[in-house]
Amino acid sequence: MADRRKKTRSTATSVRIPKTLQNKLASVFMGSALAGESTGFDKKSYAAAAGFVLQTAMDRSHPGPRITLESIVGKDRTRFMRLAIINDDKPFLVDSVCAVIASFGLNIQRLIHPVVAVRRDEDGLLTAIMDAGDSSDPKESVIYIELDRVDAKLRRQFVRELQSVLNDVAAAVADWLKLQIALGEDADSQPQGEGQAIMRWLLDQNFTLLAHENLDLKGERSDLLGIARNRTKPALSRESQERAFEWFKTGGKSPLIIKSNQISTVHRRVLMDLIISPIREKDEVTGMSIISGMWTSAALATPPDKVPLLRTQMTHLFDKFDFAAAGHAGKALAHTLTALPHDLLITIRQDELERLALISMSLLDRPRPKLHYVMSPLERHMFVFVWLPREKLSTALRRNVEAMLTEATNATILSWSNSLDESGMSSLRYTLDIGRDGKIPDIAELDHQLETMVRGWRPEVESHLRAAGQENRATILAERYADCFPIAYQSIYGALEAAKDIMRLFRLERSGKQSTRLYQLEGDPESVLRLKIYHLGGALPLSDAVPTLENFGFSVVEQIPTPLDDGRLGYIHDFRLELAYPEQQDALIARRDEIEHAIDDVLAGRAENDLFNRLITEAGIDARSTVWIRAWFRYLRQTGLSYGVLTVVEALAGAADVTALLVDLFKTRHDPAFDGDRETKAKQLARRIEAQLISVHAIDDDRILRM
Repeated sequence: MADRRKKTRSTATSVRIPKTLQNKLASVFMGSALAGESTGFDKKSYAAAAGFVLQTAMDRSHPGPRITLESIVGKDRTRFMRLAIINDDKPFLVDSVCAVIASFGLNIQRLIHPVVAVRRDEDGLLTAIMDAGDSSDPKESVIYIELDRVDAKLRRQFVRELQSVLNDVAAAVADWLKLQIALGEDADSQPQGEGQAIMRWLLDQNFTLLAHENLDLKGERSDLLGIARNRTKPALSRESQERAFEWFKTGGKSPLIIKSNQISTVHRRVLMDLIISPIREKDEVTGMSIISGMWTSAALATPPDKVPLLRTQMTHLFDKFDFAAAGHAGKALAHTLTALPHDLLITIRQDELERLALISMSLLDRPRPKLHYVMSPLERHMFVFVWLPREKLSTALRRNVEAMLTEATNATILSWSNSLDESGMSSLRYTLDIGRDGKIPDIAELDHQLETMVRGWRPEVESHLRAAGQENRATILAERYADCFPIAYQSIYGALEAAKDIMRLFRLERSGKQSTRLYQLEGDPESVLRLKIYHLGGALPLSDAVPTLENFGFSVVEQIPTPLDDGRLGYIHDFRLELAYPEQQDALIARRDEIEHAIDDVLAGRAENDLFNRLITEAGIDARSTVWIRAWFRYLRQTGLSYGVLTVVEALAGAADVTALLVDLFKTRHDPAFDGDRETKAKQLARRIEAQLISVHAIDDDRILRM
């Protein structure tokens, strides 16, 4: 089997293996190996595998599982690991072990699992192996697995996880009868109705029972059964406990069936279901009884009209919409409720179930990308359903969907699954933990983003480039730039904004290093404007940009940098600006070209960076006029003006009409291109200035303006 091996065993030590035992176990291996497991495995390999396993199996002087993991080099010089697990025979062993392997991202290359009858002496030493079916001796589970190799540190972690999972399996199996009794007692405590019926239905081999615990109002645990005995944390977080107690105190239905945040370690690695019943004393809720487990595969596939609670929900839908069971709509509804996850459907409100079912029904006749979500009863979890044409689903698209969901909700994805429908639709289902910091997103916006993803980001960007007059180069520009925009950008800004950014960056490549664009995003309040600075050759230092924008009268609230192709195609710095005078927003947008050029000149060093630039935005004058005002101020300083720059700028900005007339007067007197009677025009302007000065009440402002 192997010519070299490196042992990293957890419990086994090298012992002498009787040949009779090795031959017997090798024979059992050959007889129990499933089709495909014997490929490349000859008699010598079986004997080597049996010898390896027996090193683990020989001594069971202590109760509990025995585990050995070692890294070896095979005959073809490939490295892999082999794993031996010896345990008392019990349910859930193989699938629980395989789930651990999958959680580490490892591939199983070979798996052999016989159950054998064994004889051991009083010290636990193995003396004989018999066929399990022909003996009344104790049965032991023998698991032999070959799998991908990992480093020594990860191997130690892997063995610890296996040991923990096997302990959970033992606890769940040992307490199975007690768990059944606990669920039965909880069912007895419920009033007659569908709530009690669903508990008894689940008890009838439709629910894999894993744990039970009681929680009091302080969060103290008691009556621990199953895997709860191995847990230091309760089944519910403190926040969820508070919500659950409030649920029962305000008349919420009982039992409360919800999803747990904890992943099952037994049988299947899925979020566990919690069946919560209130504990009352004198009509006061004093605690909760919590059963943890999961629906069986058979239960999930049961027709909805056979499942308590779900059958009632189904009847309400048929009655409300007057669907005939034999008609097209009736069959579509039955199909939809059968395909949707029963364990979620029974937990959501009737109106939410109605919307979910109708959306799913519509996809049978008109397949298309669609997104919908429903909230759990305690609003701790969000269940997101994403339908996609089967041919569109890819790993990249799935990851984009996940990034979109986490960005929109600020939540953690606890689990996801995928199923294929006979109609040709793929259904992704996500469970998100909203918690205290989560956000409830706009479902219409998420649905639109999904459509954009499926249609393709690049084609949509290209279509906007064509619409903007770039017919000849739209394809080339989209190929060069579109895929460089991060998912976060795509979610916030959209394809139209990306097309505008691409055209700016493309112009920069031909001439220049940076440019700016003043704009608004849909939904921005009146007090907000946005400014994008496009920069080639690396990120723009904030120490250059922020003082410049502040001198233009803007308050910089935040800045979002977007590097394209790690900055090789440029940076987009998006500044969110707060306006001192929100009523000027429309006027600033109307003059955006002029303002953009003024900011460009300052950033490029072609114009001075000082407070006089505020007059461009607050007094409405052009950038050229600030050059004259700046020179006028410096001249007056030489003649003894005692006012500082800030005071002068505030006086000019506060009397914008006067400032504009002063500029007109200067141009009338000194512009060589002026056509008309300078003297008459100048006198008219001087009279208008005098008239406007009457409304200036501050003495200092009046003195500055008259100077």
